[in-house]
Amino acid sequence: MGGIGASDLAGANDVRDDPRARGGTESAAAPPGPAPAPAFSPETRRRLRALSLEAEKRWFAGRWMEAIPVVAEIIRLDPLNARAHRDLGVTYLCCGRCGEAAASLRRAVELQPADEDALGYLVEALERQGREAEALEVCHALRRSAQDEADRGFYAVKALMKEGRSGEAERDLQTLATLAPRRANTVHRIGKLLSDLGRFEAAERLLARGVEETPTAFPALADIKRMTEEDRPLLRRMEAALDRPTLPALARLAIHFGLGKAYDDLGEHARAIGHYDAGNSLRARSIRFNRQDCAARVDRTLQSFTAEALDRAAPLLARPARPEDDLPVLVVGMPRSGTTLVEQILSSHPTVAPGGELPFWADRLATWQAAGVIPIRRDSMAEVAEAYLSLLRGLGPKALRVTDKMPRNFELLWLVRLALPQARIIHCRRHPIDTCLSNYFTNFWAGHEYAWERGDLVFYYRQYERLMDHWRRILPPDRFIEVDYEALVVDREAQTRRLVAFLGLDWNDACLAPERNPRVVRTASRWQARQPVYATSMQRWRRYEPWLGALRALAPVEMH
Repeated sequence: MGGIGASDLAGANDVRDDPRARGGTESAAAPPGPAPAPAFSPETRRRLRALSLEAEKRWFAGRWMEAIPVVAEIIRLDPLNARAHRDLGVTYLCCGRCGEAAASLRRAVELQPADEDALGYLVEALERQGREAEALEVCHALRRSAQDEADRGFYAVKALMKEGRSGEAERDLQTLATLAPRRANTVHRIGKLLSDLGRFEAAERLLARGVEETPTAFPALADIKRMTEEDRPLLRRMEAALDRPTLPALARLAIHFGLGKAYDDLGEHARAIGHYDAGNSLRARSIRFNRQDCAARVDRTLQSFTAEALDRAAPLLARPARPEDDLPVLVVGMPRSGTTLVEQILSSHPTVAPGGELPFWADRLATWQAAGVIPIRRDSMAEVAEAYLSLLRGLGPKALRVTDKMPRNFELLWLVRLALPQARIIHCRRHPIDTCLSNYFTNFWAGHEYAWERGDLVFYYRQYERLMDHWRRILPPDRFIEVDYEALVVDREAQTRRLVAFLGLDWNDACLAPERNPRVVRTASRWQARQPVYATSMQRWRRYEPWLGALRALAPVEMH
């Protein structure tokens, strides 16, 4: 806290620069909470000091949920403490509570407008919610006000990318990479941005330099290259970094995931699974998956949105059809089931624009629930349809189709069906154990609590199956199609032609070379998306058979 936190909470594979993560003894900023002010009574000063120490203790141990009430108490006692508001915002981000994070960070900026860390975290909180216009505004503020030249350049490039000026962004980013930024954190962030654009060689050079300063750059480096025997000295350094007692939990778990990926590359599966287990165990210290709530949510969906119920609701909620109602293409499924590959293939078509993972539907439903707009009215449904189409049109002004590959939209297909019955839905499937292992091996942030423990993964996968069995029965075949990852890899052209035809588009050969697609990829599959379609991820689970544990229950499951 006091400036320590995640620098890319969407991927959750890195942390902001912190001297303690490098094994130093200096602090990146003061401890969490306020420095006691002279106006406070001696008793209040002691109380604030104790709360600050307790918040720091919980933060560094990775017990972020437990840190929230402690920091909130600091703010109650000292409501004008900008650092405490920032700390609370960062802690909310670690717990996936992005709306609350944004509110706390905005308050921190109101109290201390020059707080670059608070502004940077605010960009992340807004991006996580899909509030791109607000995130762009904050990027422009940082572009003008950041003290470090490289930081100003970084946010200028981010602003260009958000404005769709990718050519200018890439040119400026290449220049920015040569500036030799003073802060390791800035090196790290520029390297990640280069990775998003598919400039892996430049990103690798920059991130390798960043690792020299701080081990927290290592996971981002491991994500974009295949580790070889030549990297052994680097891996030994990362193992040594884990022995440092001053290493915060957030940095520790990121390094575990990076080492898991590295040892998987080297074929040392026992060492790889050991690091994945350690990283997920750290993640689960703060938040645990609630199986009862998950099952109850699925039960309500199955009971409320039968074919008959949707047929009855449609004429009551529908707005007049528009020519662009078939613009959306939702790509859904379990995370790590091939959704990025499908979007990469389809967006290679000149008339298809990629939307990436848009949190639109989940955010809109949460807004309605908070405002008490349930049951949904006709005017609300019309408004949400227009807002979604406007969002997609902004992403692809001239496109005939725009993809939205938020995988877990499979939970909300009833809402999509009622709002935009002409929307197309592609369900991606992959062998269940390969899917679940890939989830377990990904450093997911809060919101993916099911992925941190094998038994929870099996439980969540079963709930996902229940929902998809339901949608498979009731959604019309001209609006719903399924594609198996394994079939797409083995018989790529036939499956790709099938998908393009489903979109109602003429064939284009560019769809057979998705690795050449220049779009920005911000998901955990950023490196894989730039490679030719490969089969090495098929049957990957067999390499980890001795350590499957509860995942063995999915072995007999066959594709539908």
